[in-house]
Amino acid sequence: MTSADERSRETEQALKPASNVWPTLGVAALLFLLAAHERLLWPQVLGCALVAMVAVSFFTVVRPLALAVDVEAPARVVVGEPFDMCLRIENPRTLRRRDMVVRCRWRSRRPVAPALSVFVDVEAGTTVVRVRTAATARGVAGGVDIDIDAAGPFGFFSRVAKYSARHRLVVVPASGRELSVLAGAGRRPGVVPGYLPDVDVRGVRDWRPGDRIGEVHWRSVVRTGRMTVVERDGGSAGSLVVLVVAPADKGKPVVDPRFESALSVAASTAAAALRQGVPTCFVANTRNIGVKHLDDDPALLDCFARLDVAKAPSEAMLDHVVAHAAHGGVVLVVLAKTASASTRVKVFDAVAAVGAMAVDVTENVTDDEAEPNSTRISA
Repeated sequence: MTSADERSRETEQALKPASNVWPTLGVAALLFLLAAHERLLWPQVLGCALVAMVAVSFFTVVRPLALAVDVEAPARVVVGEPFDMCLRIENPRTLRRRDMVVRCRWRSRRPVAPALSVFVDVEAGTTVVRVRTAATARGVAGGVDIDIDAAGPFGFFSRVAKYSARHRLVVVPASGRELSVLAGAGRRPGVVPGYLPDVDVRGVRDWRPGDRIGEVHWRSVVRTGRMTVVERDGGSAGSLVVLVVAPADKGKPVVDPRFESALSVAASTAAAALRQGVPTCFVANTRNIGVKHLDDDPALLDCFARLDVAKAPSEAMLDHVVAHAAHGGVVLVVLAKTASASTRVKVFDAVAAVGAMAVDVTENVTDDEAEPNSTRISA
């Protein structure tokens, strides 16, 4: 797990009055009126005291904050596992000690970690703030938004400075249960484990005498009515394919604890396949994934982390899935609750037609695994 140190840039700074400023000044004005009407001294003294308190609060924070903020955090974390986040606040001015509130939020489409709020005593020089937190959901955050709120005395005014730091945080799924579907995968006689069939070079052609029935591309037969076979340079190595279907829910990524648990199970199973030398492919109909042939765990987990909204696979993607998994391969199908029943039937029929095995990972998730995990946060 690597860490990165990023210098933030200031995006906005403003003087912010508290909600009690105007009521306080209104009370002071009433006291002055009372002193003038009744010719009393004490209302005038109280009114001057209130105005002085507001003025002191204002002039303490009227100058802009000259701060520089560095962010240090891991580049890759696991859902549910705690990690340390470090903020270095540099204050070049010789100012007296001041209490500030520092708020941090990770920028991502789905919240990957909770927002943090920490009280800090900032002095001249460098102040280091270390916070322990934990990721609550898989995803990729592109940066950190930092708000520093320096309140003046009595709390009537505060100076709010906003900073933005570019730091890529990849949150990968937690380890899940491995499915026992890889007993013979990648170990067929005469095939070197790790061989990846190049299904895009040869394509589909008409059937010829001598072609094996296992090479028939049944989906093309159903569509065209002609006997066609998959032509490629070598045999399948009993490869593994992870196919994810997660359509959007009202335009937003689906929130489905069972689906998230199924992704953890699929990730653990696929990682085990890679360690055994089994050719592994990740397929998701998204803009940033599509079809990925994977070589190591980081690349595999990165696909799971970046997965957001995945529509039903296109015809070309489904053709790639069945060609990659044909003759003894395994297809791990991970379906969100927004996936249609027709999509499931289409995928399973296509996989069965080429003699491969399809596993509905979502259906294999137990009720205990589908329970959302509670994460403790400490600062």
